[in-house]
Amino acid sequence: MLANAITTFRTLLTLPLFAVLAFGGNAWLGLVLFLGCGALDVVDGQVARRLNQTSAFGGMLDLVGDRLLTFAAVAGLIVSGGLPGVHAVAGLVLIVRDLIVASLNEALPGKLGPRVSTLEMLKIAAAFIGLSLAITAPLSLFSAHQLAGWVLLWIAAVLTAITLLQYSMRALRAFAEK
Repeated sequence: MLANAITTFRTLLTLPLFAVLAFGGNAWLGLVLFLGCGALDVVDGQVARRLNQTSAFGGMLDLVGDRLLTFAAVAGLIVSGGLPGVHAVAGLVLIVRDLIVASLNEALPGKLGPRVSTLEMLKIAAAFIGLSLAITAPLSLFSAHQLAGWVLLWIAAVLTAITLLQYSMRALRAFAEK
């Protein structure tokens, strides 16, 4: 299935993304890989729907790719110093929430309601733009560039905590019904 091939390719691109961000020092290449993975995330979903190739496996593969993209970008930036000190915490909040939600979805398949709320979409946008700015901060002559990236990551972290609380409340209700 073409959609799953695109998703697999996107997922594999997270390995060079991490390497470039952590050790490569090439911000432009890091940005191209990061944005490329984001674009392929949109494309794989559209292809799956248009070609009627949606499947549980494809959905799971897409979630793995999404989580690995976040992990590769955050971990690469932490290793390289692009998310120093306390700002690394904002990135780690994104990763930890993904792990907890994945675990809850595994324990309670189909019980937590719609996967993507409006708040979740805002979190994704803030995280994606914030990480893009953090990746390209070494290229900027303006310190506000890096600051804007960090601020957006903190906004994403707060939204992440809120959406985690929402998921947790739904999970508690679902566990109580079991």
